Amino acid sequence: MLTLPSIELLTHQLKAAIASIDFSAEGLGMSQLVEKACAESERLFQGYAKAKPSKQDAYAAALAFMRGQQLDIRQLDMIASALSEPIREQGGGRPLGHQRLPSLLKHYEAEAEKGNLWRLTWYGLLSSYFSFEPQRALDAELLGWEQLRSLLHKTWPLVDKHAGGNLVPDWIAVMRREPQLLTNQPTDKYAQDFLQGQTEAVERFVTDLGIPQTSWFWHTLVLSAVGTATRASDNAFSNHIPRLIQLIEERPVFRDEAIEKILIRYHKSAVTPVHERLKDYVIRKDVWRNPKLKAAGIATAWNRVPDPVWQMVLEWVNERSLRDFFDILAARNGADEGRLSFWSKYLKQITWTRLIFSSDTLILARQQQSIRDLIAREEGSYATLTSKRDVDAFMMQIGKYIVIEFSKKPNACYVYSLESLKFDRNARRYSGTTDDLAYGFHGGAEARIIHRNGWQNQARYELEALGIRPDTLATRHAGDNVQHPGSAQTLRGNYSEASLSYGTSRSPRREPPGTPFSMNELERLVARYRDARIKDRRGVSGGRLWVEDPSQHSTLATQLQAYGFRWGNARAAWYYPES
Repeated sequence: MLTLPSIELLTHQLKAAIASIDFSAEGLGMSQLVEKACAESERLFQGYAKAKPSKQDAYAAALAFMRGQQLDIRQLDMIASALSEPIREQGGGRPLGHQRLPSLLKHYEAEAEKGNLWRLTWYGLLSSYFSFEPQRALDAELLGWEQLRSLLHKTWPLVDKHAGGNLVPDWIAVMRREPQLLTNQPTDKYAQDFLQGQTEAVERFVTDLGIPQTSWFWHTLVLSAVGTATRASDNAFSNHIPRLIQLIEERPVFRDEAIEKILIRYHKSAVTPVHERLKDYVIRKDVWRNPKLKAAGIATAWNRVPDPVWQMVLEWVNERSLRDFFDILAARNGADEGRLSFWSKYLKQITWTRLIFSSDTLILARQQQSIRDLIAREEGSYATLTSKRDVDAFMMQIGKYIVIEFSKKPNACYVYSLESLKFDRNARRYSGTTDDLAYGFHGGAEARIIHRNGWQNQARYELEALGIRPDTLATRHAGDNVQHPGSAQTLRGNYSEASLSYGTSRSPRREPPGTPFSMNELERLVARYRDARIKDRRGVSGGRLWVEDPSQHSTLATQLQAYGFRWGNARAAWYYPES
């Protein structure tokens, strides 16, 4: 609120501006003198139109409000511009989160409806709205901010009407052009230009409204830019990703929501090759971390996206880990022997990986940047070997099996059943001997692969016996499917289609007797999971209803068990046990 001395000073300044006009015979007709005086008067007017009480007075009014004191008329005007101000004496709490806020806002609304709300008081409320910083805001403060927005939205037409159509402050002119700033989609209008780096128009009205750089406005604008980008074509969206990551890093309040939108949209693209920039950003330990840590309950942000989206990024990470192990670690000892090429054929079925570093590798990281980068990428997920100084190990899960490869001869590769595994796959340290990783040397492994000449053929045969086939063959084995009317062929909102294969000597889509599900329900369930498929092998001569799930989704397994399905080790798939 302007005090009497302030008004007197403003009047004096206006008089001085008028007095500066040269009304002498020489000065008459010199329009630049008039324009100069008018410009000065306009500057003074706009300054008055944005005048707010001193920060000290506004803070004092906010403190009194937080302490439960009754505010007088003068304080009610002053506190309007301090509703978003953290109050030190109240532990940093803001008036927006106070229990008395609703009654205060009702006062302003009533005054506006009666035409008694001072325009500068409404501008103070607008300033509090834009100056709110959502970082570390309490739920009550966020609710209070939404209530303030609702008040401004309801009272703006009254303020606009009373302002008239003649000379008005800049902020009123802006609000007339940009009324959506008071809605729940305040920044969508500017998202496309902001995404393209065209910020001039936004920066102009931001200056006129006095929106600070720390305001919620900028963070919400980033989220709107993400939303705009996700509606673009696949190629255009992919090209936008580096810019989106830059914006998110600059304004990170809604970072997780933005990452969620980006990952889901990328997964819906026709093709989803590894996006290095996106992968490197999301797996950073200060962002969402390595997706391999989700199962350990560490990287919980990955629960924000559906399993197929998480699986996509996990596949990217697994591929990099596989290449790192054989290109950097095994190659150092000349022990690759075609293993990278061999295991790459099963890449789409690898659902989890882990690198286990020797002490020599950890020491070597001090001199070699490539190893230092490798260890940094595996931060939080790698383990160490204690008894073999110069041998590293690579652990991966394929279906219901854990595969252990070592970086140096004469160590064999071991394939263990996950259900009967004799060591903790999440341990921080291993000896690397028959005490843990190599216990299959004395028996207990489902397969033991020795890397002699031509080992690939034998290894493929042994894996085939466990139901593990190369990716192309695994897909072909699940193929030759027949789609029937009503099957899950185009399920909107899901992330995959249910592959359905029927026998030829039976009528399709018959539920087993007494099941708690229909075939339609089963198809809708399986359709939610990438690579999962129904295999109906029932016929006149017997057979079972199977569900194959190479990625071993835990949520699908839970639902199938609830339906009565059982796990079949021989085929590494789920079957329904009909009597």
